[in-house]
Amino acid sequence: MNKKELLDKYNLVPLSIRKQQKIEILNTKDSRYVVKKGNHSNIYDYLQVKNFHNFIYPITNNQDSYEISPYIEDMDVPIEQRIEDLIYLTSILHVKTTFYKNVDTDYIKEIYEEQVKKQEYLYQYYLSLQDMIETEVYMSPSHYLLIRNISKFYRCIRRSKDYIDKWYDLVKDSKKMRYVMTHGNLDKSHLIENQNIYLVSWDKARINSPVFDLVTLYRLNQDKIDLLDLLDIYQTKYELKEDEKYLLFSFILLPDKIVNRDTEFQNVKETRKVVDYMDRIEKVLLHEMNS
Repeated sequence: MNKKELLDKYNLVPLSIRKQQKIEILNTKDSRYVVKKGNHSNIYDYLQVKNFHNFIYPITNNQDSYEISPYIEDMDVPIEQRIEDLIYLTSILHVKTTFYKNVDTDYIKEIYEEQVKKQEYLYQYYLSLQDMIETEVYMSPSHYLLIRNISKFYRCIRRSKDYIDKWYDLVKDSKKMRYVMTHGNLDKSHLIENQNIYLVSWDKARINSPVFDLVTLYRLNQDKIDLLDLLDIYQTKYELKEDEKYLLFSFILLPDKIVNRDTEFQNVKETRKVVDYMDRIEKVLLHEMNS
């Protein structure tokens, strides 16, 4: 069924349609709707069963190839408050959908090996980049910025390896592990605040460890909130287990790969962004080492 047929099915006569990124805003005589390709009704049904209601339920059903949902106006909320609300709502989502299941040893081993592979790749990548830069007679500003901070990269990668080893040692002999429904894309733009608060954009939702939501949440919003503050807010409702903390810190401590851009201005901006991230993570590393 195409979009026009779907609108006819639900007696929606559009007066205007405005495209906004991956969605369309549909204006009718009586109301406004969000139209989005794809269907996640099974996820919404699951959340309702689990008594989590902070999402916008579509008027379409699970046989339809599009979702049509009521449009809810988003209030103007300070970014810092919005992120705190997002963290808190994530903790509620995880509380409501928690369950335990038998450990899949292949899945555990896959996570471990994939993480070790990333660590080894990044370590060698930055080692090679450092060797290349140190042969330059005159370093570019971006290269000089990186070399001044390169020890942080190595230190965090090594510490990431320590954490994934600790995680693996704890979980490889476990009988059960904790799982939740993860949203998968926890950016501040995916929270709507009105008389209620709603999580939207469930395209990447899946059953997984709660850690994966926290990694996404922090990496997408790390310039607006400290990781330790994030954990303080989150753990008022949902306390992480020791193995989950190890896995979280292993993921968080890995730097992004700095790639060469078209201009030196872009290179400096990209390098500064990653270096600033490492500075923030160094504080977490220091806190953990002293705790």
